[in-house]
Amino acid sequence: MELFIAEMADVQPLRPDSRVHFTAETCDHQEARERRAAAEPDERLERLPMDPGHLPRCKADDVLSFAREGVQEAVLKHLRLGRYEAKTREDFRGLKLNDARNKLLQIIDGALYRGERNLLLISGKGGAGAAACLMKSALMTWLKLLPEVQAYHTAIRQDGGTGAFYVMLRKSDAKKIHDKEIHRKGARR
Repeated sequence: MELFIAEMADVQPLRPDSRVHFTAETCDHQEARERRAAAEPDERLERLPMDPGHLPRCKADDVLSFAREGVQEAVLKHLRLGRYEAKTREDFRGLKLNDARNKLLQIIDGALYRGERNLLLISGKGGAGAAACLMKSALMTWLKLLPEVQAYHTAIRQDGGTGAFYVMLRKSDAKKIHDKEIHRKGARR
């Protein structure tokens, strides 16, 4: 105790005027958070092309399918038939490409955080002229470039038909371990 008192002998208490009180004006505002987010761009955004001239175009009624190497044929068949429940359903119709790109990454990050593997993304079929199928073409291209996406396929008619995609995300490490335990040899059922 004597050592403590000796060390604290020259310490002066804080003066009341030197204290800082946080009020609503000094707290973080939504605009400040948005500015910080814009200043720290996600490197994944740079991989996703924005220029409509660099996007391979598809037609309104094209049935689109993609699967990474290693995705089993039976899994792809279930995805194609809409047999996997998609808890997350998002509509991209009417969005600008930049907004759609940001929204896509937020949706995928959120789904992975919640442990969801299947999404339903509604792109619409597009209008006439140069803007026809732009969102569908953009989503088709972006999904292929994101490593979190294992497969996608055009939805069945009840879920949007050729204006929507079923998307299957990669399995989380925790889910892999869980499934390995359930399906290991000698496990009780």
